[in-house]
Amino acid sequence: MSGRPIVDDGPMPAMPTLNPQSPRHEPYPKHDDLLSRAVFRAVHGMTGTVVDRRRASAAAAVVLGAVATASNPVFVRLTDVGLLASAFHRMFWAIPVIWIWAALVRRRAGPAVAGTPRIDLVLLGLCGLFFAADLASLHTAISLTHAANAILFLNAQPIYVVLAGWLLFGTLVTRRFMVSATVAMTGAALIAWQSADFGAGHLAGDGLAMVAGICYAGYILSAARLRGARGSADINLWTCVVGAPVLLVAALAAGQDVVPDTAGDLGLMIALGVVSQALGQGLIVWGLAYLPSSFSSVALLVAPIAAAVFARLLLDESLTALQVGGMAVVLLGVYGAWRASFAVVEAVKEGE
Repeated sequence: MSGRPIVDDGPMPAMPTLNPQSPRHEPYPKHDDLLSRAVFRAVHGMTGTVVDRRRASAAAAVVLGAVATASNPVFVRLTDVGLLASAFHRMFWAIPVIWIWAALVRRRAGPAVAGTPRIDLVLLGLCGLFFAADLASLHTAISLTHAANAILFLNAQPIYVVLAGWLLFGTLVTRRFMVSATVAMTGAALIAWQSADFGAGHLAGDGLAMVAGICYAGYILSAARLRGARGSADINLWTCVVGAPVLLVAALAAGQDVVPDTAGDLGLMIALGVVSQALGQGLIVWGLAYLPSSFSSVALLVAPIAAAVFARLLLDESLTALQVGGMAVVLLGVYGAWRASFAVVEAVKEGE
């Protein structure tokens, strides 16, 4: 997998810089020629429209990716494959799909240039290790605590993303964003609250679910740092190639049989890898190139909504009024986080 970085969707469009010398902080040319100003306004407006559309497409990709990954519990519940073994299958069967995707991207990109920066190799390895640790921790947590508890603690990952982004990279978020993120996490908590049980006997499972959230936050941050230079196919391929062997060892160490007993179970495991990993994570990582990692982590909270809907439609599980209310709260929080993430850019546009 060495060679020139594969960028399948182009670099992130550069945002116009603000001119502090301008009374309204407008990115105008230094001269005051009226025609030049008019032309600049027109070009800047078109550029802003393109950037806005790309952001909207990226947000839609992250949301759709979250919906695809939310199918994971359905596939697992419909088979007799062990929890860690199913996590291995999720990453293993995604590899052929992503490899074809990466090969098509590589052909379009042209001849590769030898050499991969060491920092890229480190981050690519971390993506695989973090994601494998996330799946292993979450699937083990489900066996030690209620599934609702596990989902509840996992969905605290926006907190970890924001804190780690601030401590490691100096990334700051606004108060408005934090309020919106809190609203979204509250909604996610309402979806799982009715089935949650916080007894002392579940401390180990709850703790592992929290570890899963931290590991997924590490994955999001690592992938986001890579997306400026590497394509989503490249990142996802490395993630699976590194993570699948780790999960295989974990499943075997836990005494789980990794070979499905029936053709039906095998088909469900292949579907798990294609839908939840290749499609779901592929869309999420593509969107990371054009969105702040903090907003992406909040947008991923639509996954509990999709999981509850899938469970109602495919597993005949009930859907309560509290859960429906929680879904509405999540969507409200995600929308608020979207508005807050680009509040500065919108303020500049309004001043022009």
